Amino acid sequence: MKIFRKATAISIVILLLSSCAIHYERAFLIKYEFEDFSQFNNTHIFIRGVDNERNPIILMNAPDLVNDTSRIGLYVVVLDEKDNNIIRTNWTLKRDSTIIVDADTLQLQQLAQRFMQYEIPRLDVDEQGNVFVYLADVETLAMVRFANENELQKRSKETKWKNIKSNWYKSK
Repeated sequence: MKIFRKATAISIVILLLSSCAIHYERAFLIKYEFEDFSQFNNTHIFIRGVDNERNPIILMNAPDLVNDTSRIGLYVVVLDEKDNNIIRTNWTLKRDSTIIVDADTLQLQQLAQRFMQYEIPRLDVDEQGNVFVYLADVETLAMVRFANENELQKRSKETKWKNIKSNWYKSK
């Protein structure tokens, strides 16, 4: 009887978690199914955590906005949690923190502010325009919008995809 109760409890938890994931997918797609993510091309952006005042710390890798990528790390933007105004920015430099980075920091800051409007932990858009959305955390890919049929076919060699709506897919 104990085993049955434990199995039932585990089944209920799994069911609840999967229904929450489906809810987040639907909510995201209702708002952003046809969103133009081209401003994020070749950009990887995610929430790293929060500072002492609960303001989100966003890390970005956007090589197209950096003129010399040989000496830099990620761009960090801390936004006010209430209104997404920029509190501070800096680079996570690989070597010397005195190096001046030649980059379009205004565009990077605008991307961080736009990203926060999606209310997701991570967004990756590759050079081809494929959009990778993470809803639960920064490590679990929730869904992908492929730029075109060729991209879907190319990526189907390594992963099997299930169509969830229009051009949005998730791995099987």
